[in-house]
Amino acid sequence: MERLGPYDLHAHTTISDGKLSPTELVRLAKAQDLKALAITDHDTVEGVAEAKGEADGLSLEIVAGVEVSAHFGDAPVHILGLFVDELDPELNNFFVQAKRRRVDRVRLMCHKLRKLGLDIDADAVFAKSSHGTVGRPHVAEVLIESGQAADIPDAFGRFLGDGGPAYVGYEKVTLDNAIDLIRRAGGIASLAHPGLLVDDTPIPDMAAGGLHALEVYHCDHTSEKIARYERLVEELGLLRTGGSDFHRQLGDDPPRLGCSELTEEAFEKLRAAAQ
Repeated sequence: MERLGPYDLHAHTTISDGKLSPTELVRLAKAQDLKALAITDHDTVEGVAEAKGEADGLSLEIVAGVEVSAHFGDAPVHILGLFVDELDPELNNFFVQAKRRRVDRVRLMCHKLRKLGLDIDADAVFAKSSHGTVGRPHVAEVLIESGQAADIPDAFGRFLGDGGPAYVGYEKVTLDNAIDLIRRAGGIASLAHPGLLVDDTPIPDMAAGGLHALEVYHCDHTSEKIARYERLVEELGLLRTGGSDFHRQLGDDPPRLGCSELTEEAFEKLRAAAQ
């Protein structure tokens, strides 16, 4: 099996919408000989302490991270905060409020689905994430398990996707808000998976607004996208990040972590920028 690389700065656990606990993810990272792994759950840093505890004494560095849901204008963006202080009170208070908004959003999505004639209970959705960091993937899982959707793309395509009949918007956190929050917690802010944006042409404007880095390397980026983002980071003076965006094992393939393109030099530049 080809080794993907010793660094992974984008991975999710059961604390948000991943399928492995922080402990299990650390064990997988160690088994695959990673040097550093960032725990970047959605709008929470609750899993970092468990991951660090499991990695204690191992030759594996746990990078405290988070993936913040934000907006640049009307466009939704995800911002990775890397090397943050997971104990920062302001950061944690922000995510407590975000968790409450997520719970309210799921309740409203379930209400809309029931009005469409689907049988779904919000409590069944919450049970998918014991930590309350719930979202559309958890709603989709319940629909799939109950036979009301074939798979994740079907659930999003028919019901939950942006503009769909059960879609529910959420209070917008601006890109400026997210960058400021991350920087005040001692971290650096990187635009996650820019290749998944409908329009990535505003990246220079984001950089001018204080964005520190760009996730150049991502599992869904084509070679053309990677080449474009490598040029952009040089032109804009941004740092480069990369990761697997691990959530779960896909099909029969073994779970994979790591980013082959992210070098030790790039990793150390990120660390230095956060200090």
